[in-house]
Amino acid sequence: MTQRTFELGLASLYGSPENTLKKLEVQVFADGKWEPLNLKLKTRGFLIFVYSVFICQHMYLHSNATELGLALDTVTGRFNLTTSQDWFVDEIHASFDVALRSGRATADDVAYIVERMKNCPVSRNLKDAAKDTKLQFV
Repeated sequence: MTQRTFELGLASLYGSPENTLKKLEVQVFADGKWEPLNLKLKTRGFLIFVYSVFICQHMYLHSNATELGLALDTVTGRFNLTTSQDWFVDEIHASFDVALRSGRATADDVAYIVERMKNCPVSRNLKDAAKDTKLQFV
């Protein structure tokens, strides 16, 4: 059985107030190299779907860190999604490294944010997929 693997990466930069997003760059690993992901009318539909799962995770990270009063500086992330030969999502692996401008995240904060990220509506619709989300404050 042939699996399909999609790998994305992101780098984001934030500013005050309320962790305003200043810059977001998303890349896709294709043909052995990283390339900017520029969504267009001709972007493959499933790649847009993969992007939506990844960006939803990022959005929930941002929203919940802001709710906890954590001042984000940068977030980098990696996302790997694997499908079956029939395009059903088998596995999702997401990892994020967060640098703060100020404040400090506790273990409880990390657990809370990760749990909330798992409740992203896009991810919740992938009930049968194995999911692994890692969050690290650096």
